[in-house]
Amino acid sequence: MNKQSKPSFFNRFWRNKPVRWSLLGILLPVSAVMTAYGVTEPLPGSDFKIERISQELPMPTIAAADTQSGYWAQELVQQGDSLADVLERLSVPQDDIRKIMAHNNASRNMKNLSSNQSVSIRVNAAGEVTDVQFFSDEELERNLVALEKKDGKWRVSHADTDMKTLPTLRAVHIRSSAIGDMLRAEIPADLYIQLKEIFADNFDMQSLKEGDVIRLLYNSMYFRGQQMAVGDILAAEVVKNGKTYHAYYYSQGKGDEESGSYYDQNGKSLQQKEGFTSEPVGGARISSPFGYRVHPIHHSVRMHTGIDYAAPSGTPIKAAADGVLTFKGWRGGYGNTVIIRHSNGVETLYGHMSAFSTAGGNVRAGEIIGYVGSTGQSTGPHLHYEARVNGQPVNPATVALPTPKLTPGNMTAFRKQQKAASATLAAVRNLPVSVAQLD
Repeated sequence: MNKQSKPSFFNRFWRNKPVRWSLLGILLPVSAVMTAYGVTEPLPGSDFKIERISQELPMPTIAAADTQSGYWAQELVQQGDSLADVLERLSVPQDDIRKIMAHNNASRNMKNLSSNQSVSIRVNAAGEVTDVQFFSDEELERNLVALEKKDGKWRVSHADTDMKTLPTLRAVHIRSSAIGDMLRAEIPADLYIQLKEIFADNFDMQSLKEGDVIRLLYNSMYFRGQQMAVGDILAAEVVKNGKTYHAYYYSQGKGDEESGSYYDQNGKSLQQKEGFTSEPVGGARISSPFGYRVHPIHHSVRMHTGIDYAAPSGTPIKAAADGVLTFKGWRGGYGNTVIIRHSNGVETLYGHMSAFSTAGGNVRAGEIIGYVGSTGQSTGPHLHYEARVNGQPVNPATVALPTPKLTPGNMTAFRKQQKAASATLAAVRNLPVSVAQLD
């Protein structure tokens, strides 16, 4: 890989817009002359009188203050990157890179990173790198790796876990391609995949061209002030050839709000999810939904890559859709596992089985493929159900599970939620340019 010259930390600091504007604000000249206009109330019978008074005021005293502050910078992982490669592109000093790679299992963690995810560093006011953060992909979940430099030594961060979820608003005007323009607007590739699935029955995202528009409202997860991940899209509008397509996320509200589906402006299901007509475990309770959360025991930030169904050991597990059974056997932390490839490009995984059925080769939706168990990394009997697109875990509820129709009661709640989301998107509807955020 060709290495380009790296900008200095001063240049990176100067490119930090909030800091730059703070400095410019202090350096701007302050006028020493103020002009006041006084209007006196005329007395009865007297002429109306206007008098102009000019007075030179002393130059205000501005106390010197250190306006510099720490900031975060991030770099995308490219195919074949090591942690050292990414940190070098971020201009981290070689001595720090050597120390980071020598400790904290950094090399092992980086082996589990995938392309297009980010590594973040924090630079303090003195231009020194003090923190490194990234997610490590592992079986069943993604774990946040947070390193900090204390007294010249790199170690695992002991800062309090503080994962915040905040709504994020984006508007993108297509100039070249949807994926390229979304990435330039700092929208993660994960959201492009989500949009592709949401509108798959209406159009192909790759067909968007110059003049089309994408507007998004979605959740972003922040750790210690740095955006680390994104959640589900809450609402989306795509203008294609002058026609606007709408999508709104809505959950039935049964305690698993992360497991909702997408509907259009009329409350009609957007995703037909062709073939996905069967629940893997009928009537079972979702004990752990898809998404990021703080582990209650380890107090670490983790992403659960699937949906867990709590059910008694031995409960039949069914194929969610027609497909080809491509794997049956032991798969590390998943324990006894079955993987099925479906015709629409989605792959589903069923883990922790106690036993397999005789199913093999081509399977049909609803066919029993195994039985609930607690094999592998499991604390009790349940099914771990995953859906993947291009090898990346996606929310099974929005991709590989039947979409429930809205009841009259659901429709009332949906309309209220839709109205709020639409009002938020309205803030970027008439803007002629792409925007990263409206503050």
